[in-house]
Order: sequence, then structure tokens, then C-alpha cells
Amino acid sequence: MATEIIIAGRSPEESPLAEDLNEAEMTDEMNYEAMSPEGSFTMNSMNALVKATNKLLPAFGQAPDYPTFDADVSKFPTEFTRILAMFSAATNDAAEMEVIDPEMVISLDAITDDRSLKMLAGRVDALSRNKDFKKFLKEPMPMKEEEEVSGAETAMEGEEMTDEQMDAMFMERM
Repeated sequence: MATEIIIAGRSPEESPLAEDLNEAEMTDEMNYEAMSPEGSFTMNSMNALVKATNKLLPAFGQAPDYPTFDADVSKFPTEFTRILAMFSAATNDAAEMEVIDPEMVISLDAITDDRSLKMLAGRVDALSRNKDFKKFLKEPMPMKEEEEVSGAETAMEGEEMTDEQMDAMFMERM
């Protein structure tokens, strides 16, 4: 009897896309692993950041249940890095839209020691209490120009074009 290996809860026969999905998940995991901050981080500093993180998670529609650390760490767990990367992207967008001060932007590159962890924890805690930032997170992001063009092209895909419309479209692109 052959043993079937199931990766990420899916067998390869489940779907033609299962193998691609598994590969994408592994690539995603490796990317977050590579961006995980490294250094000498004490349990107390890590837990201060976890406490602040759990205060901000509900603003992102997630349960505030990231577990505390029971030992010092030298590299952030991938899942914790993923959460902080989400915070980083949102704060970059909010600063770009002038919702928050650029000093409030979260950067994973800035995390090097306990001092930077405590500063980050304070920043995350302040963001969890910032009404403008929380309101910003609830609003849909305005579409960028490239997305609008792509959306218009996608909307046209379902429609049949006449020869004249096709010629006009090609002429516009030239």
C-alpha cells in the first residue's frame, strides 16, 4: 500500500492548481523567513511587542491572540514577521495618504535590538489608539491609475468588440 504525502492539507490530485499553490505558499514562507528581524531579543521586550500587536490586530479584523514568548529569541518567527509586515504596509500607505505622521511608519529593518523593539512596541501601541489610522484601515483603498486601466480592460473582456472598436483600441495603443 502506497503512502500519500499531503502538503498544507492538500494532496496533489485534489486540483491541478494544488501543486502551484503549495509552491506559492512555500515561496511566501521563505520570503517572510528572509525578512525576519535577527538579533538578541529578550523575552520581556518581545512580549511588550506582542502585547502592543494584540491591541492593533482587531483593527485589521484579526483576533488578538498572538502568543507570548517564553524565552529570548534571536530571530522572529515567520508568522510574527508576517503580522509586522502587514502593519508596515498599512502604515506606509497611511503615511503616504497623510493619515499618520511618517515617524509612525513601521519598518522591519529598524528592528535590531531590545531598544528598537521597545520603540516599535510603543509605536504599535500608539497606532492601536489612533482613531484616524483605524478609520483609514476600514476605508477601501483608492485605486491607483494602473489598477483602473486594468479594471477597465477586464470589464471589456466579457463584451464582444466590433472590428471598428478593435481597430480603434489598437490605434489608441500605438
